Amino acid sequence: MTVRAVLRYVSYVMHRHPSAETTATARCLNPDCRWTSEPTGNADMCTDMCIQHTGRTGHMTFLREFSEVAVVERVP
Repeated sequence: MTVRAVLRYVSYVMHRHPSAETTATARCLNPDCRWTSEPTGNADMCTDMCIQHTGRTGHMTFLREFSEVAVVERVP
């Protein structure tokens, strides 16, 4: 009896989960500042919060992070 290997290649794709929203947050990178934005589903609102912080403090550098729930599905 001969053993044979069967190789099957399956393609997958990753995309944002249909019922999930993207979350945006930011924090000020000024060494003396501990300001962070509230997490929001609206990236423009996060930007506005950073601009308001700059107007109040003069701090101009931020770390922005965007996160979302993703799902991997098999390509038919």
